[in-house]
Amino acid sequence: MELKKPYKIAIISPTVHYYHVPLYRRLARSPEIDLNVYYCSDEGIVGSDVKKAYGTAGRFLDDNMLNGYSSKFIKNYSPCPSYVRWPFGLINIGVWREIKNGEYDAVILQAWTNFTEWLAFFACLRFKTPVLFMTDANILSEFSNPFKKIIKNIMLKFLSKNATGFLTAGKSNEQLYLHYGASPKKITPMHFSWGYDYFLEEFKRLKSQREKIRSSFGIGKNDSVLLFVGRLMEDKGLFDFLDAYNKVGSANKKLFFVGDGPLRNRIKKYIKDLDIKGVYFYGFKSRENLSDFYTLADTLILPSGWEPWGMVVNEAMCFNLPVIISDRVGAAADLVKNNYNGFVFPIGDAKQFSLCIKKIIEMPIQQRIIFGERSNEIIKEWINGIDPVKQLIKLLSELN
Repeated sequence: MELKKPYKIAIISPTVHYYHVPLYRRLARSPEIDLNVYYCSDEGIVGSDVKKAYGTAGRFLDDNMLNGYSSKFIKNYSPCPSYVRWPFGLINIGVWREIKNGEYDAVILQAWTNFTEWLAFFACLRFKTPVLFMTDANILSEFSNPFKKIIKNIMLKFLSKNATGFLTAGKSNEQLYLHYGASPKKITPMHFSWGYDYFLEEFKRLKSQREKIRSSFGIGKNDSVLLFVGRLMEDKGLFDFLDAYNKVGSANKKLFFVGDGPLRNRIKKYIKDLDIKGVYFYGFKSRENLSDFYTLADTLILPSGWEPWGMVVNEAMCFNLPVIISDRVGAAADLVKNNYNGFVFPIGDAKQFSLCIKKIIEMPIQQRIIFGERSNEIIKEWINGIDPVKQLIKLLSELN
């Protein structure tokens, strides 16, 4: 009997993201999939995206991020190249030729905000290649600029109508496509942010060293450490965070900022002007250097006004941390249950935000441990709940 040929799949990725690489390796290991990943930028490899986003030197990645799957970098002709600049930060004209000559069973696009993604989309339509979207965009964000709203509405309605399918990261991502008219039949859940085995193993390795690590940072036995990991920028809601933190009357509270960005000096001045106590800055840390901070913390807080997903939420939950996040964080609908493993507060509600912080700080330590254990259970269930290979194969088989 003739063996069935594997599905030939192309993924068009803006750059090398550490949380996607484990997924590529998982797909590449499957005998049912012939995977080719095309990168539009090398910023994730050389670390220039860190410089642009955080204003400091560093890299998210280790040196083996291109191992374990087939990949190719396509030349970017943009006069101001960067995957973080839209709509013309990526102009990879060669993507048309790759799709034309590749004879792919499907092409997966990981964004829709740059010229390259639209060129790839129209190439798929031109050569009758099934095109799937795999993004973490969500229904929770909206442009305040009326012109941008109109453009987004036109673009997403067109994509929702003409794309072959959507591989969705979670509930808020799924709701986005449904809102803009995608048929439910086109939607397939697939948790494509992978690689959490590393953090789960790190938690096992470091949990017995927690008190030693806390002591090395000058943290007292009764101190409660609130942790923020990410860019110091406007859409992270950091001034609201500082106000909410400052309203909580506890002598044992501490706030650790791990990250950097354009707001660093303004935040430091704000802290000085309001005489906010117990706030510490540790700058940008690569993925491998985050484990100590997740280990020493008592709670992760992500107060963003806009956040497609919030990968740090997944990472922190691997370390048994309760989480407090705003209702604009994409992960909220899937990973955080109010008063169970953390709290979700309405964006702009300073009183509720402060109350959530107060509850966590004043919570009996055993109850906080239970919250953290629930976080760990939820993230493990989320990681293991969907097999991406089976989901992708299922969708591809339905196309034939």
